[in-house]
Amino acid sequence: MHYTTIMHNDEVKQNILKCSRCGLCQGVCPIYKEVKDEKTTARGKLMQIWGLKKGDLELNGKILNNLDLCLNCDKCKLNCPSGVDTTNVFCKEKKLSTLNKFLTSDFIFNLKLSLLSIFAIQKKSPRYDKNSKILYFEGCIAKKLKQQFHIKGTKLANGEFKCCGLPYLTKGREDIYKKIVEYNEKIIEKADVVVFNCATCFSAVKNYPFRNPKNKEKLVFYTDIYKNTQICAQKKLNVTYHLPCHLKSAGIGMEEIENLLGSIKNINYKKMEKAEDCCGFGGDFFIRHPILACKISLKKARNIVDTNSDIVLTSCPTCLWSLRFSMFVSKYVFKNKNTPKAIDMADFLNKYCYIEDNSPKQPLSKEKELIKM
Repeated sequence: MHYTTIMHNDEVKQNILKCSRCGLCQGVCPIYKEVKDEKTTARGKLMQIWGLKKGDLELNGKILNNLDLCLNCDKCKLNCPSGVDTTNVFCKEKKLSTLNKFLTSDFIFNLKLSLLSIFAIQKKSPRYDKNSKILYFEGCIAKKLKQQFHIKGTKLANGEFKCCGLPYLTKGREDIYKKIVEYNEKIIEKADVVVFNCATCFSAVKNYPFRNPKNKEKLVFYTDIYKNTQICAQKKLNVTYHLPCHLKSAGIGMEEIENLLGSIKNINYKKMEKAEDCCGFGGDFFIRHPILACKISLKKARNIVDTNSDIVLTSCPTCLWSLRFSMFVSKYVFKNKNTPKAIDMADFLNKYCYIEDNSPKQPLSKEKELIKM
């Protein structure tokens, strides 16, 4: 799994030399599918990094742009037969100028996030149970938008965690990332269970270089808590699902999500074609490369619309932005009347569904049962 350690220089070299040049990364890379340029594949990036290390290449704008054309979707890593830790190599080899160090600082990151607060001016901060030992890992976007997270029948306390650290790690800021990991692990240490509703946060924290490996066993994605519960939708709905890339890299695949959706009464689950393909937004990739991100997002939109669903669900705030953007374009630009509504699945289960009376009221409220998952 990626981000398990902060890679050292000798490990970078070892990983580059492990690459067999088979090209399987080319077939799964969402960027290559659009630009058709070998230099943007994982194999091409590794060769450019190796050329820089040997002195055969000089760092320039073109190489920096090639290295930046990455959605951090981890598909090359997950599909590499040689086990090359591509994502970690790219994170380690980000070369930052003084200006870029400032642009990737805590100050600028928090400044960007503060812009989201504009959309939550009228909202009150959500309240959680301070006495619960089941901690909620509130992502940065959820925090700024003051989004309330509920799990029916389970009391949650807000863990007051910092950012998961992934936005810093992927931009080469190991210095900030290390401090975040240390801070967050101290909170996890005191918890019985830590629950996530953001695929990216879950993947990032699950792959921390934990001092105490047992802390990793406390991490749970919220869908696990609904497994033994009989859920019923308030009305009959056709539903499809987009799998976030980071949910897959965290070990949760389509089968697990489909089992949950398929068990909900009044829900007709309709699997879209290429449900695991990247949505194109990739954190702030859509800000740096908007045209490319939009092309990938709109390609996903066609597969969603073809399902004739009422709702498309996902489990990542950035994916949700991508889906809402593509559904907006589909409805108002391409005039597709059957365009589904994009909703976060945790919100859907809370607002559109209920637990049947014959289902346990608190199916997994015992901390020990949660930890065993």
